[in-house]
Amino acid sequence: MKMTHLVWLILVLVPPVTAVAESELPSELAAAIKGADFTTDGIGLFIQGVEDDKPLVAFHADRFLNPASVIKLVTTAAALDILGQGYRWSTEMMYTGNVEGNTLNGDLYFRGNGDPYLTPERFWRLLNRIFIYGIHRINGDVLIDNSYFEPGKVDYAAFDQQPYRTYNVGPNAVLVGFQATEFHFDIDTTGTDPAVKITPFPQSPRLQIINQVKLVNGRCNAWQKRLSLETRSNAGMLEVVFTGSYARACKQRTLYRRVSEAQDHYQHFFLPLWSQLGGSVDGKITQGIVPADARHVLEESSISLAEAVRLVNKFSNNVMTRQILLSIGAQKSGPPGTTEKGLAAVKAWLVDHDLDHPDLQLDNGAGLSRDARISAGLLGKLLVHVYRQAYMPEFIAALPVSGYDGTMANRFNDTHLVGSAHIKTGLLDFVQSMAGYVTTATGKRYVAVLLHNDPKAHTRSAEELQNQVINWIYKL
Repeated sequence: MKMTHLVWLILVLVPPVTAVAESELPSELAAAIKGADFTTDGIGLFIQGVEDDKPLVAFHADRFLNPASVIKLVTTAAALDILGQGYRWSTEMMYTGNVEGNTLNGDLYFRGNGDPYLTPERFWRLLNRIFIYGIHRINGDVLIDNSYFEPGKVDYAAFDQQPYRTYNVGPNAVLVGFQATEFHFDIDTTGTDPAVKITPFPQSPRLQIINQVKLVNGRCNAWQKRLSLETRSNAGMLEVVFTGSYARACKQRTLYRRVSEAQDHYQHFFLPLWSQLGGSVDGKITQGIVPADARHVLEESSISLAEAVRLVNKFSNNVMTRQILLSIGAQKSGPPGTTEKGLAAVKAWLVDHDLDHPDLQLDNGAGLSRDARISAGLLGKLLVHVYRQAYMPEFIAALPVSGYDGTMANRFNDTHLVGSAHIKTGLLDFVQSMAGYVTTATGKRYVAVLLHNDPKAHTRSAEELQNQVINWIYKL
């Protein structure tokens, strides 16, 4: 990153403030910050017992900082309350024309309302249900009606110039497989010389791999960074060109990348899966609005919101969060769901519960943002509020558990803290954050929020500082 950009980020993330005495921090935590060679300027810390009325520690707790992915806690808490833990999305199948035998003489329509977890397995099940219904050949087009959302144009490279990374995928009312393609890497030993083998899933007849990857010796460290890809269109085919190197020691690996626009992605998924079932389609796969005279075939329900929130917060899934935000907007203000409607609904919810602030910036609600801002105190207050609500069990169960799963799976292994902390983490360049709940050795539960904006905040030293804060709380 250029130095001018770095200076700009420091100025934005750490605004000038009046000096605050180090003594306001507990001595052990002040020593930990100093020992890690961090200043306190970019740190906001809030700790409060869930049954208490006042915080135990509130250091720079009113300072608005970039929270990275912990902002997802605001979006998901609002969703659980506004939509309800059992809220479900659906994908409808309809057709025009008529069915004669197993042939549809007309068009088949998919209409979605934002299912954030329409995985390849669930999409295959949906197609299988259509086949069982009796439609095997489609003598017409397959059309995707995603008009329930209006997400605007997606610039996949806008955030970090990484347009193929799946975390940059935008929301879509019919989001199939997170708009990601799986690329399975292996060593092909069938020829004279061993070579790298790349197999996509699904294996679409309109997707071709151009494999220019060299097989090399050595360790498998940072194997993804040794690969590059680019995409190009050629006579109706999507060509995915891989270059770089792949170590023999890597053996079998899987890479997930977004390589096509949403409309093309439907095509790449539909064609091979439908063909595997024994189905065929004579027309094209495209977008279109379901006409008023279309006949209903079936409807596929999604997982519940509580389950979706668990996947969002355990694994910090950006596009699922954005799907939820647009769903809130559509439910509160009517379709199409937009980011603006979703943010307005969440803001209104915050106002209703005295959790709003003029300096709060949610941006896209997922944390993949340089503009999002919240204070440790406001986020801590929200977590205390959530703990006293009926949806609290679903909310806490959705947080990564220390030593067990999600982004906390490798923290505190083989220590007394295994299972004692339910913590959502966030990480961007110059930003590292955490927020959640810690249960002490004596059984008392605390809300813990640490926001950290610093040129070195994305390093292991900042992660270790988080661990020291959690450990300090555990010993209270």
